[in-house]
Amino acid sequence: MLTLKPPRGAFAVGAVTLVSPVHPHATVGAATTVGAATTVGAATTVGAATTVGTTGPALVLEEVAFTAYYPADARQQRRGMDWLLRPVSTTLRGFSRFTGVPTWLLWPVVYLFGTVLKVPVYPNAPLLHPPDDLKQWPLVIFSHGLGGSRTTYSQLCSSLAASGKIVLAIEHRDGTAPSCATCSCRPSGAAARTVLYYRTDDVAFPAEDTRVLPLRADQLEFRRTEVYRIYSAFCALARDGVALQAIDGAPVDLRSWMPAAGAPLVNCDHFTLAGHSFGGCTVLSILSSPPPSTAYAPLPIRKVLLYDPWLEPLPSPGPTPIQSDRPSEQMLVINSEVFTLWKDHFARLGSVVDAWEPQGRSILTLVGSRHASFSDFYVLPLFRTKEAQVLLDTTATLSFAFLDGTLDATLECVPTREMEVKVVGKRKDGRPKRRIVGKVGDVVVHNS
Repeated sequence: MLTLKPPRGAFAVGAVTLVSPVHPHATVGAATTVGAATTVGAATTVGAATTVGTTGPALVLEEVAFTAYYPADARQQRRGMDWLLRPVSTTLRGFSRFTGVPTWLLWPVVYLFGTVLKVPVYPNAPLLHPPDDLKQWPLVIFSHGLGGSRTTYSQLCSSLAASGKIVLAIEHRDGTAPSCATCSCRPSGAAARTVLYYRTDDVAFPAEDTRVLPLRADQLEFRRTEVYRIYSAFCALARDGVALQAIDGAPVDLRSWMPAAGAPLVNCDHFTLAGHSFGGCTVLSILSSPPPSTAYAPLPIRKVLLYDPWLEPLPSPGPTPIQSDRPSEQMLVINSEVFTLWKDHFARLGSVVDAWEPQGRSILTLVGSRHASFSDFYVLPLFRTKEAQVLLDTTATLSFAFLDGTLDATLECVPTREMEVKVVGKRKDGRPKRRIVGKVGDVVVHNS
């Protein structure tokens, strides 16, 4: 069996993917689909689909979905969860749309990893009872970036789970994942609605819409609602024992998650909100926006963990915290070298983070890292390099330390260095090509 690297930590890791229907369905924004970005497949015929044309809304919230990575009671359990979302043929089409690479060229790699590669976790294993000194498992909600999914950050999410956290990795249904299918909320026998990755020309907006990035703006609104609904649905499970459905409709035993006597096993009174790239943008959008409706109270976010947050879709200047009576959030940004060397973007990032963390030491850069270094893509079997694994391990170490309140002590133990940039050549357009001086995995600490 071809697998990713097993997570290291005190606990075995389980995973379960759950959905919660949204009734009534909600349409976000005025975008409509163009071409075959959205399909409706016949429930009785595998792969059958008809195109939904421009008359169909692009962003429809029918259900919310997430994969929970968690400390598991793994006795008598078999390890191995599919890394690539099913059906593989649909995910292949979605990756082709995201990368611009023809399906025939992507097919050998996608087929290999889609049919063989496993995430080394225990599917649907019971939740482990927390140790007496912890009493409740801390909660983390994670938002993926463009082209990502609930499994493409499995190494980071499962590492956090192995350290004693419950991590809910969202499957955003807004056209930012390669593909997703909404089916649990539909009547028996009804066709599933499949959404592939939305390129900008896959959707149309009214002529009077003059926003610079209208699709991203509407996707942010959609994602904000998803996060609120996922938090609400998960709290209903952990606090009140309200069961959720498995994504494939298979029976799943959630009794180990439900409170029996005493406090719930998961601490939902406050949680950490995390995200990569557009997921980081999503987090900042949530922190700087009111709840999506009066039906929701402000989220009890205590800590914020951002990996290469992409700021361009957010209003400028800002974003800044909204006024509320909730505690101020602690924030840590772990940047790739690529995003730190993006001068204008990094300057804006510094001013944004200062609004939350004026004390400084809240932005770290990993020398030698790229934008996708926080995901699984560079550590896939057959492609994994020692440097890529070092970067992901360092990311996990810094994340644990921040969540556990030991970041300052950890920074004394990992290789750190001052920010120093050198020119290493020229780009195709003649501009200088720059690098941060240091070894791969060194940590640059940026002070305000």
